[in-house]
Amino acid sequence: MEYTIKFIFICLCFIVSVVSYGFCFSKRDCRYLISATALTVVSDFFLVYRDMDYRGLYIFFTVHAAYTLRASRDKKRGAALITVIFICLAPLYFFIDPIAAAAVMYACFFAVNLAANVRMYKSKNGGIPEVNKKIILTGLITFLLCDVSVILFNLPRYYEVRGTVTETAYIVMWVFYLSSQLLLSISGFKFKEKIINHI
Repeated sequence: MEYTIKFIFICLCFIVSVVSYGFCFSKRDCRYLISATALTVVSDFFLVYRDMDYRGLYIFFTVHAAYTLRASRDKKRGAALITVIFICLAPLYFFIDPIAAAAVMYACFFAVNLAANVRMYKSKNGGIPEVNKKIILTGLITFLLCDVSVILFNLPRYYEVRGTVTETAYIVMWVFYLSSQLLLSISGFKFKEKIINHI
């Protein structure tokens, strides 16, 4: 029941991103956002209901690819970068454990996503309002903190760790994850300029 409630929350975040299409600052930008949140729903289905199925991780790196394209001013260059990274990393699937390969690809795509959005945040003429830049970057940083918590939660599989660490990490990772998805889902809305001064 607990996982179902969390999955429903992620589905609601997707719906919010779809609704934002009618109130967004850029239709093109919002299409990337909707694509990313839709892929998040599919990925979470595998991760939540298929017991950390590695297919969920593979789908999740496409989520980061979508956010990377969203942040790229030159979409063709961004797509080319994503394609090159995928071609370089795809062979890992045949040489190491599928979950390990998926984790490496996920980490690389997340790093590229974060770098692209930090660059976008610093850009003066990125085509994205300042308030939206702040929401996106805050969402991604929260997302990163979630992944750090996931690593801590899974440490007992490889090392002897006290239960309190994993218990805390479990709670924190869901708080960070759900918060990050909510922030990202609303990042396509067109906000009033005066809001910028309060963020």
